[in-house]
Amino acid sequence: MARSPFSVLSSFGPFGSILSVLREVDVRPARIAAETPFLIAFISRDVAFAEHLANLMYRGDRQADTPPYRAAIGAPITDAAQISRANVVVIVTRADQQPDEELRLKRALEASNVPLLVCFVQERNVPPPVHSVTSGHAVTLPLENGALDEPAAIERLTAAIRQLKAIDDLALARHLPAFRQPVIRALIEDVAIANATYSLGSGLLQINPATGLPIAVADTVILTKNQAIMAYKIALAMGLPPDFKHVMPQIAGVIGGGLVFRQLARSVISLVPGLGIAPKVAISFAGTFAIGEAVYLWCCSGERLTADGLKAIYMRALERGRDLAAGLQRRREAAAVRRARRRAERSTETEMEVEPALREEVIELPPASRRNGAAQVG
Repeated sequence: MARSPFSVLSSFGPFGSILSVLREVDVRPARIAAETPFLIAFISRDVAFAEHLANLMYRGDRQADTPPYRAAIGAPITDAAQISRANVVVIVTRADQQPDEELRLKRALEASNVPLLVCFVQERNVPPPVHSVTSGHAVTLPLENGALDEPAAIERLTAAIRQLKAIDDLALARHLPAFRQPVIRALIEDVAIANATYSLGSGLLQINPATGLPIAVADTVILTKNQAIMAYKIALAMGLPPDFKHVMPQIAGVIGGGLVFRQLARSVISLVPGLGIAPKVAISFAGTFAIGEAVYLWCCSGERLTADGLKAIYMRALERGRDLAAGLQRRREAAAVRRARRRAERSTETEMEVEPALREEVIELPPASRRNGAAQVG
């Protein structure tokens, strides 16, 4: 009877413990988000130019691996049917044109709460237009002697469309290759920072010997899950098959090696007194970042980083991790000072409220002679 890829890999080296964690990861939300269909409509009087901008969204990593239907189209400004289907409408106009039609369409879309981006095409270094159509989300695409600067156009359009937050980043990247690099770079950065921040909190608890072991175990599980979900999201964003059991065994070697490396490093610094929490935070950032970069490279080309290549990425990320650890520690200390100040202020306010109340409750006592029962002499 044939064994599944998971069961085969579980019998090798560190993969048994790694894959046992991966089996518990719930990837359904990521898959649903990535596979949700959408439409971005580039609308212009110049339909050919609008279609060209839509085609630019299909340039990028693994551009042959996209869903079969179009997620970005060009259409004339009068095409109400395409406009009504769109999740995002990009109105494209020349900066030297009077945007009467564009302005009417913009107002109609805003009234319907349709996510909207206004795109001006103009020669580089020309002052931006002053038309009222530029209110709201807008981007300028530069021309060089009448020719579109395509790399700049791709970079600006993808950034502006992501800022609308109308379509999930994973869906944008999976359907449109132009979004893959910026989305994956942001994903790796976010997860690396999240793992470093978590390590700061768990590291503070590890100082207490009574809680060190349980927190260390939880630390490994949580960071591994974060890295596994990150790796799967990278695969989704790059257009790979969405079946988790099919994809993850192929990149489990990257995750396993990176996790073992990070665990060894954290174990070593845990045995050295006086190093503090910062090295653990830096290593969590660097390990996660290196894993993300390795998975991204593999998804792009099928190439696996060599040990030297992975180490080089890790060491560069480690420097950033140290800076991040110092910044997080400063923020934590500043927050502690603010909390102590607020507690002191509340304590002072409470004392001020209690003191008048005590004064009101003072009871007038008779003279000592009366209290002692002595008779008054007339």
